[in-house]
Amino acid sequence: MNLINCKECGKVFASAGTKICPDCRRSEEEQFELVKEYLWDNPNSTVPAVSEATGVEEKMIIKFIKEDRLQSEGLDIDYTLKCKSCGKEIESGIYCENCRNKLVSDFNTKEEKKEKKKDKGKKSDKMFISDRFKRD
Repeated sequence: MNLINCKECGKVFASAGTKICPDCRRSEEEQFELVKEYLWDNPNSTVPAVSEATGVEEKMIIKFIKEDRLQSEGLDIDYTLKCKSCGKEIESGIYCENCRNKLVSDFNTKEEKKEKKKDKGKKSDKMFISDRFKRD
């Protein structure tokens, strides 16, 4: 675990892969629950209306959409999300379905190549001098 400063509050904490401290994470979860409950009761609200009603900053609501925790189809937003790879408009996350599938297949292909390299290194694939003497 590395000691890093929280991205939100600046407090030093032991990170287990996250960039925000447990206190800020807890606060973020509470804000998410507020937004989710509000949208459940008031679908098709605008981001400014949700922000005003819940007290959650618009920036945080957009972050929830980018993290794929909320979908923009339930919100009336002026902000459009674009795929990080191809630029196509998307409802949530950072990649469109096509680019996400391509990334997964590329990753799987690389893993298969690594496995093949490991298999080539097996003893049964190599000839040792002792094997040569046994054959004679």
